[in-house]
Amino acid sequence: MESLWNKNNQALLISRIEQLKDNSPRKWGKMDVAQMLEHINIAYKNSIDEVQVNKNPLSVIISLPPVKKLMIYGMPFLKNLPTAKEYIVKDSQDFEKNKEDFLKTFHKITQKGSDQTFVSHPIFGELSYEDWGALLSKHLDHHLKQFGV
Repeated sequence: MESLWNKNNQALLISRIEQLKDNSPRKWGKMDVAQMLEHINIAYKNSIDEVQVNKNPLSVIISLPPVKKLMIYGMPFLKNLPTAKEYIVKDSQDFEKNKEDFLKTFHKITQKGSDQTFVSHPIFGELSYEDWGALLSKHLDHHLKQFGV
């Protein structure tokens, strides 16, 4: 499992983000690429408590250690999974602005490293530093694949 804390993985993720274009076609889902960048920025900002997201009722089950580990480390994210309502972006977005904003958030999180404070995840509950690294990387990878990079 790749981690956001791995410098080589960080460079690879940034390289893939740089390959996105404002007209990159999606392979699944409803978001366009600019909306996806805002979606992922909200998720990353939620991890460091810059955006608040309500706890999901399913977290009672999904936050159980074996289920949480399986979902973060064992299973790929399925296409078209439901997401927190706070993560949903429906309105028109500015691709360049969202790309720049997300990269700022990405760098903010990755430069702080292990002294970064993370909130409880709305569905997975309390996560370790390692869990957050795996989850943030996996979520971004999922959406980059959604747009073919």
